[in-house]
Amino acid sequence: MQKSIKGFIGTALILVSGIVLAGCGKATSQVKNTATIMEQTDISSLDSSQITDVGALETVNNAQEGLYRLKNSPQVVPGIAKAIVKPTNGQTVYTFKLRQNLKWSNGDPLTAADFVYAWQRAVNPATKAADAYMFLPIQNAKQIEKGTLPVSNLGVKAVNKTTLKVTLAQPTPYFKYLVAAVPFLPLNQKVVEKYGRAYGTSAAKTVFDGPFTVQNWTTSSVNWTLKKNPNYWDKKAVKLSSVKFEVAKSPETALSLYQSGKLDNIILAGQQAAQEKNNKGYLSYPSGETDYLAYNFRSKAMRNANIRKAISLVVNRQSLTQNVLKNGSKVPYGLAPEEISKNPSNGADFAKDSSVKESVAYNPTLAKQYWAKGLKQLGVKKLNLKLVCYDVDSFKNSAEYIQANAKKYLKGANIEINAQPKVQAITTMQKKRGYDIGFTNWIASYPDLNEFFQLLNTNNVNNAGNYSNKTYDQLYSNANVKDVTSTQKRYDDFKQANQVSMKDQAIAALNQGQIVRLNKPGLKGIAYAPAQGISLKNAYWAK
Repeated sequence: MQKSIKGFIGTALILVSGIVLAGCGKATSQVKNTATIMEQTDISSLDSSQITDVGALETVNNAQEGLYRLKNSPQVVPGIAKAIVKPTNGQTVYTFKLRQNLKWSNGDPLTAADFVYAWQRAVNPATKAADAYMFLPIQNAKQIEKGTLPVSNLGVKAVNKTTLKVTLAQPTPYFKYLVAAVPFLPLNQKVVEKYGRAYGTSAAKTVFDGPFTVQNWTTSSVNWTLKKNPNYWDKKAVKLSSVKFEVAKSPETALSLYQSGKLDNIILAGQQAAQEKNNKGYLSYPSGETDYLAYNFRSKAMRNANIRKAISLVVNRQSLTQNVLKNGSKVPYGLAPEEISKNPSNGADFAKDSSVKESVAYNPTLAKQYWAKGLKQLGVKKLNLKLVCYDVDSFKNSAEYIQANAKKYLKGANIEINAQPKVQAITTMQKKRGYDIGFTNWIASYPDLNEFFQLLNTNNVNNAGNYSNKTYDQLYSNANVKDVTSTQKRYDDFKQANQVSMKDQAIAALNQGQIVRLNKPGLKGIAYAPAQGISLKNAYWAK
């Protein structure tokens, strides 16, 4: 998931590592039942079909609930569905049974028809839903999104008020994660049609079915409140009576507010992560993100494997993460970060299990050899390369580090940095023109390897470097078609695909992201999901 733009995305249900906070709180005569949480930016909408920013996803995930909830990665638990469903008919049909007497926050009954309406609305081209691509596994979704079939042909049906039947185009192992995602939330048709395009533009023009309701929010708000939802089916599990979100765009301001007791949970940025590491409230967890260099294969120089390998080998990823970024990010193993998938046979983490060491190694001596060989093959003595990246400090600083190391170790290498606003940079990379190297990132929308390996599939819109390899494509296809019903075979397909692409140096993985927070030690029970922020359903203050 690339947060500013959605191609096959990315914002995704990026979900990777759900972590429950632990801490010790001093006993008090009266336990608090409210909390104040930092939000990094204003949020744009409460309409589950339209939002892409993490802040909005965070608020909506605490005020709405779908068929499933993501407990942690990669575990889902029932939400307003009674149980986790085992698919039938060759793993293409899911029959969900909803809980009895479900209600929206305005008192309207919530039924299976609310899912049918929401999903049909999302795939309707007229809606221009940011995450419409996530519905493609459902029968006829592809044709509907292309405008060749009406939305009524989508493979979703309300059998009765409490039974929802979903038919997929083919088996999709990660479908359980999709139905836990924001785009798959139900919608109250009466309310949506009442407000039309204004639905979700304020708390007053939205209804909720989750643990909390949103109060006092409009698109210009810098703070808003979640209040416990008395109509929520599991309201007994909700301990906090209210939660206040405060926008703090400055990391320094957020830290000051935390230290003065005005914020209970904040996100740390940049060097704060290192400075606050010994704080009792410090917490670091995977963000499900990989930052990487995408070599543009339309560039003659980048089609040379020796040139690609040389550039990767002059990057000291340990130094990059610890001395340049200083934000808690970690050295990567390949395209997919840790905590996305594990080997079914032995539990090994995919990132380590499938790694190709040389693809992320630091070896200037070997880099010089590859570089000299590459220049000779190209018939040149120097290369001027254009690197496009996002216009944000972490990317610009990393790009300058790569630029300096290339100049230091690779004779005749000159990398020109072109920092662009993120949306513009992503658009440039999607067009595959105007650069030799694209510095980009991806954040998992759901905890499945397909999220990352579609990035290198031939002709994928998010294949920033236009990489194409027949062996890779076949392995990717096997994982999603021939071997899709075998957990082990599918894992092995992705493992081989990763090794093919890393040996080919299709991309240069630079770092895997971490999210670093400070949380008051007495505030427990918060669960974390990178692309959705924090879940407060089970949050409480220790006595």
